[in-house]
Amino acid sequence: MNVKNYILRKLIGDSSNILTVEQVQRILESQKDDDRIFRAIINSSLSNQKLQTTNQEFLINSSTDFGNLLLKQLQSSLQSIKSKNSLLSLDQFPIDINQFNNDISQTDLIKQQLQHIYRLYKATIRQNGDGLKETLNYLENLTQAELIIESQFAQQCILKAPLYIQGIDQINLWCDKSTSLYQTVISTRQLLQFNKSKSLKKQLQIVEKYKAIQRIKYTLEKLMILKQTFGSLAQAMNKYDDNAYEIIPIMKETQNKINKYKLNELNLSCISDNFFDNKIEFLKERIKQGILANFMKFDEKKYLSLLKSYYFIEKHYQMQSYLTQIWALAKKSINITFKNAIKLFEQSYIPNKIYQNCQDEDLLQFYKQLYSELVEQMLNFHYCNRFHQENDFKIEDEEDNSIKFEDYTEQIRQSYLEMRQLIWQQIQKKIIKIINSHLINIKSLVIEHLIYFLGYNCLLIKRAEDFSHSDSQNLTKCIIEVYLSFVQQFHKANLKSISTYLQNELYQRLPLTKDSKLIQQLEQLQNLNQVNKKLFEYLNEKREENYQQETKKTIDFQDLINNDKEMQLFYLFEYQNPFVLQQEEFDLIIKAIWIKKYSNQSTGILNQIEQVLSSSSIRILELVPQYALLSFYHPSCQQQIISSFLQLLELYMFISYNQLVGMTQQKQLLENFSQVIKFDESKEIEFFILTYDQLSDCLVLQERFCYFKRFILKFCKEGIDFKEIDIFQTKEKRQFVDIAERAIASESLAYLLSISKSVFSLIDITSQNFEIFKEVYNQYKEFIYRNFVQTYIKIDGIVQYVPQQRWELKDLHNENNNIYLDRLIQFILDQKERLKSIGGGVIPLNAQKDVFSFLAEHCLNVLLETYGKIKKLNSIGRDQMVFEYTTCCQSIESSQKNVKEVVLNPKITLMQLEYLKIFNSQQYEEIDQYIQKSKTQIPLRLLYNLMSSSSSYNKLSKQQKKDISVKFFKDYYDTFKLF
Repeated sequence: MNVKNYILRKLIGDSSNILTVEQVQRILESQKDDDRIFRAIINSSLSNQKLQTTNQEFLINSSTDFGNLLLKQLQSSLQSIKSKNSLLSLDQFPIDINQFNNDISQTDLIKQQLQHIYRLYKATIRQNGDGLKETLNYLENLTQAELIIESQFAQQCILKAPLYIQGIDQINLWCDKSTSLYQTVISTRQLLQFNKSKSLKKQLQIVEKYKAIQRIKYTLEKLMILKQTFGSLAQAMNKYDDNAYEIIPIMKETQNKINKYKLNELNLSCISDNFFDNKIEFLKERIKQGILANFMKFDEKKYLSLLKSYYFIEKHYQMQSYLTQIWALAKKSINITFKNAIKLFEQSYIPNKIYQNCQDEDLLQFYKQLYSELVEQMLNFHYCNRFHQENDFKIEDEEDNSIKFEDYTEQIRQSYLEMRQLIWQQIQKKIIKIINSHLINIKSLVIEHLIYFLGYNCLLIKRAEDFSHSDSQNLTKCIIEVYLSFVQQFHKANLKSISTYLQNELYQRLPLTKDSKLIQQLEQLQNLNQVNKKLFEYLNEKREENYQQETKKTIDFQDLINNDKEMQLFYLFEYQNPFVLQQEEFDLIIKAIWIKKYSNQSTGILNQIEQVLSSSSIRILELVPQYALLSFYHPSCQQQIISSFLQLLELYMFISYNQLVGMTQQKQLLENFSQVIKFDESKEIEFFILTYDQLSDCLVLQERFCYFKRFILKFCKEGIDFKEIDIFQTKEKRQFVDIAERAIASESLAYLLSISKSVFSLIDITSQNFEIFKEVYNQYKEFIYRNFVQTYIKIDGIVQYVPQQRWELKDLHNENNNIYLDRLIQFILDQKERLKSIGGGVIPLNAQKDVFSFLAEHCLNVLLETYGKIKKLNSIGRDQMVFEYTTCCQSIESSQKNVKEVVLNPKITLMQLEYLKIFNSQQYEEIDQYIQKSKTQIPLRLLYNLMSSSSSYNKLSKQQKKDISVKFFKDYYDTFKLF
C-alpha cells in the first residue's frame, strides 16, 4: 500500500484510525521507496509540530497557512474520490474498490501538482517572502482541473480497468526488475569501490616491502661483517681458551671493526658501546671460573694458561689481585664439592629422599663418597702448590718496572701454603654440621658400621693433616663426642639388660654353650693385632719405594700376608685417595690405620683360670669383645670405655652384695663405714674402755675394706650414674645364705675381670682401672666370705674350755690334756671337706681355698682373743699357749696336699705368735713397740688386753696407767686417720 495514501486514510478517516507520531515514523522507516516530496512534507510537519509526549497523535500543523491549505486540499481530493467511487456498483464493475483506490492513489498527477506547488511556494518565499495569494489562486484552478481530470481518468479507468490492471501489473513487474537492477548496480559500485581501495592498499604494501627488502639487504651486509668479526673472536677463544695474551688483541680488533662498520646500528645485545670493556670483564669472570674448575680437577696446562692470563689482565686492566681472590675461590670450590657430593648421593642411592635421613649402609656410603670428593679436592690444592714448586715461571722480555711473573707466582705459592690450614678448617666446619645432623642415625648404627664410620673419618683426618700440616682438633672433638654418645647409649642399654639379668639371678654355675659368639669374637681380636699389624708394617716399608709408579697393580692381600716379597704395593695415603680403592683393600686399610699406633706384640693367650659363670656373667662376658673393639677403634676414648665396662662389673658386684648380705648387716656396715671417730681427750678413760670394742670394729672395717667402703658409699649415695636403673627393686627379695651362692657370685666376677683384662690385652690395651677394680673386688670377696664365716661359723662351744685349763701346771710336751685343741683342729679340717662336698663340688677350687683360709683365720682369731682374756698367767702358761697355737697352725697348713699352697697369712701368724710371747715381757717399752707395729693387724681389744694384762703395766701408778691408756687410744685413732 502506498504510504501517502495510507497516511491520508488514517488522517482523514474515522476517529478510530488515528495515527500516533511513533506509528508515522515507523511507516516512513519501513517504506523507504516512497516519493521524496511527500516524505519531506510529512517530516516537515513532524519537525515543526511541538509534541508534549511521545504518544501524542500525529497532526498536520494547521496553524500555518501552508499546513492549513495542504490539509484542505488533501481532504477535498480524498472526498471527491470517495464520492465518485460510491456511484459505482460492484456488480457493474467486478473490481476491488479498495484495490482501485490504491491504484488511483498511486497516480502521479497529484504528486506532480504537489511538487509544483511546493517548488512554487519555495520560490515565492525566496523572492518576496509571501506567495500565499498566488498559491491560493493556483490551487483553486488546480482543484477544478483535478476534478475534471479525476472524472475523466475515473471514466477511462472504469472502461479500461483490465488493461489498467494489466498495466499496473506490468509496471509492478518493471518496478521489481528496476529494483533488482538497482541493487545490482549498487552492489557492483560498492565492489568497484572496495577493489579500488584494496588495490591502493596493495600498492602501498608493495612499496613498504620494497623498503623493507632494502633495509634487510643493508642489515645482511652488516651481519656478514658481524659474523666474520665475531666468528674470528669465537674461534680464538675456543683455540686459546682463557689465554689473555692471544685473546685480548683479537678483542681490540673486534672493537675497531665495530666502530669502522658502525655495527652498533644493529642494536644487538652482544654489541654495546663498551664492547671491549665488557669482554674484558667477561674474560675476567671466565678466568675465575676456570681457576675454580681447576681446584676441582687439576690440569697443569690449563692452570698455567689461567695463571698467565690472570697475571696479564691484573697487570694491564685493573683486575682484583689473585692473592685476594684465591681464598674466596677456594671456599666456593669447597661449597660446590659438598653440594655435588650430596646431590650425586641423593640421585644414586636414595631417590626421592634427602641425605639427612639415610641410615646404616647408605649412611656409610654417603660419608665414603663425600670424603672421597674432599680428599680429591685437597689433592688438587696440593697439586697446585706442587706445580709452583716444580716449575720455572720466567717470562722473556718482561717489563722491569713491574712485578715479575716469577715473583708473582711465588707469592701465590706462599698463599697456597698459608691457605691449607684455612681450607681444612672450613671443611671441618661443614663436616661437623653434617655429622650433627646425622647424630641420631649414627647412634643407631651397629658396632661394625660405627667402626667403618670412624675409619672413614680417621682416613680423612690423616690425609687432611698431611695436606694442611695442622691438627684436626675441631673434627676430632666432634667425632669423640659422637663416639662417646654412641658408647653411652650402647652402655646404657647394656646396664638395663644386665640389671634385669641380675634381678633374676640364681647364682647357679652354668657352662658356656657352643653357639655362643664369644669364641669367634675372641679369635677375631687375636688375629686383629697380628695380621693387620704385619700388613701395615709392610705398607710403610714399601710406600717410599713405590710412590713414583704411574700404574697401580691389583694385589691379593691374602697372598701379601703369606708372601710379602712377591707383591707390589698400591699407593698409600700420600699419593692416592684411599676412598677409591677396591672394597677388600679399603676394608684392610680401615683396620690398618688403628694398628700403627701400637708397637707391643700381644701374647694372644688368655689368662687360664677356672671358668665359673652364672647367667648374668655369661651375658656380661659376651659384651667384653664389643667393649674391647669400641676402645680399640678410638684410642682417645679407651679409658672412658673401660670405665663404662667396669661399671657393668660394679653393678654385678653391688647387686650380688645386696642379695648375699642380709639387710641388717648391710645397714650395720653402712653405719660403720659412715661413722666418723674422733679422739676426745675430755672423755674419761673409762669411756674409751667401754666403747673401744665397737669403735675398734669400725676402724678395722674402714681400714681393711677402704676400697670397698668407697665403692659401697658411692653406690648408695651417688648411684654412679645409674639413675634410670632401680638396682634395689626386685620382683622378690631373695637372700642367699649358703656359701655356694657367694662362691659362684665371687668367682664369676673374678673370671669376668680376668677374661676382660686378657681380652683388652689382646689388642694391646691396658688400664689402671682394672687394677683399682681388682682391689675393690678382693675386698668385696673377703667381706662376703668373712661375713659368712663370722655369721654362720660358731666355735664358742670349743673355746669355752680354754679358760678352764690349768696352764701353769701343764707340760709343754704333753698333748693328752689338749681336748679343746684337738676338737678345734678337727672342726677346722671338717669344714674343708664340707666345702668340697657342697652341691656335689659346685664351689670352685679357688673359692674353697679362700673360704677355708678365712674360716681358719677366724677360728684362730677367736682362739687368740680367748687367750688374751686370761690375764693372770705365768710364763709357763704363756709358753703353753704359744705351743698350742703353733700346733693348731701347723695342723691346718699340713692338711694341704700342695705344700706350696699357704692357708694362713704368714705375716699375721707371726704377729699373733709374738702377741702371745710378748705377754711375758717385763718391760713396757717392748709391749709399746709391739703395739705400734701391729695395731693395724691385731684387733684393738687384743692390744688393750695385752697392755692392761702385762706385769710391767700393773707395776705402774694409777696416773701413769691413765696417761699410758690415753696415749694408747690417741695413737690408735691417729693411725687409722691415715686410712
